[in-house]
Amino acid sequence: MIYSRLAAVTLAALTLGCAAGTASALAAEPVHCGNADTLQIRGDVPAAISFDVYRQLRPLNAQRIALFQSAGEVKHLPDGLAVCEVADDGVDDPSAVLVELPQGKNAWWVSAANVQAAD
Repeated sequence: MIYSRLAAVTLAALTLGCAAGTASALAAEPVHCGNADTLQIRGDVPAAISFDVYRQLRPLNAQRIALFQSAGEVKHLPDGLAVCEVADDGVDDPSAVLVELPQGKNAWWVSAANVQAAD
């Protein structure tokens, strides 16, 4: 609930900034996936900014997730979010998938059990 209010205030501030002519600085180019690379998040999932952090999250622990999230190394991706798989992730681990958000600069590691092919 508090997060939603904070997001609404942040969105309002960004909207005012865009009205003032800063839209080009805030806009991000969307990531375009190839059809085979388009995935969808299944269930709310913690996403790690590096594979090392992803490995440290296992087994999942609320306290551990909170620490990494406060440090900006983990974020929650919501159920149904469309993402792009980074096919050449450089890691030979079938339990983890590296994804990019449609608008964002970072790639995130998520559990392979929490992604599915987009409809």
